[in-house]
Amino acid sequence: MKKMIIAAAAVTAAAVMLSGCSGNSRSRKGSGTADRPESWAVEQRTLEDITPMSGEAQVYVTRDEETDEVKIIQGVLSDDPVNNEREALDLIASYSQIMGYIDVYSELQYSGVTEYNHKLSYKFDQYCDGMLAGYVELMVDYDEGSRAVVLNSHYTDLWGFSTKPKVSAAEAVKCAADKYRTDKGAEPELIITDGPVLTWAVPVNDGSVSEVYIDANNGDIIREIYAE
Repeated sequence: MKKMIIAAAAVTAAAVMLSGCSGNSRSRKGSGTADRPESWAVEQRTLEDITPMSGEAQVYVTRDEETDEVKIIQGVLSDDPVNNEREALDLIASYSQIMGYIDVYSELQYSGVTEYNHKLSYKFDQYCDGMLAGYVELMVDYDEGSRAVVLNSHYTDLWGFSTKPKVSAAEAVKCAADKYRTDKGAEPELIITDGPVLTWAVPVNDGSVSEVYIDANNGDIIREIYAE
């Protein structure tokens, strides 16, 4: 490795994370707001540590157009091979500073590996208080000595995100019923949607619309889901 950022004494998952979510009991503003963690459980790598894949002249980095966050890295991410999901997660954790991860050991859960074209793709789903919020994939290439060559991030920054709805489940059903036909005893599910937004997914039975998303903070209808 060419260069390493040495993390300060790592903050443990119990101290940094609250119920598996990034500081979810604290708001982003106002008194009592916790500082975003700036230390990690493993030493941190930089983009300078990445080398081009065989046949490539450079490392490719894709950033979010709005936030400038790194979303995809294509290049040899480490000199060491990745042999299992634990080593894959450790490597992902070593890129936390670059990718904006808080604590992958608390937030990410291994969901499986896919093999194709001499490659393995390890997928880790991101959860916040039991709700799916995003995912991260690490691709390993046999032709590169089983080293990781792609880090693809669909991670959601949930630092300060509250999972306590201001709109109850019953109120969410009523909000949906004001516009759509709902079945008696409809049971909404609390989920996290893009934004991120805490959302009630309310099942409805109204023509081609099978589900309605209700903002759990203000009761607004934010999306219709159509039956396949």
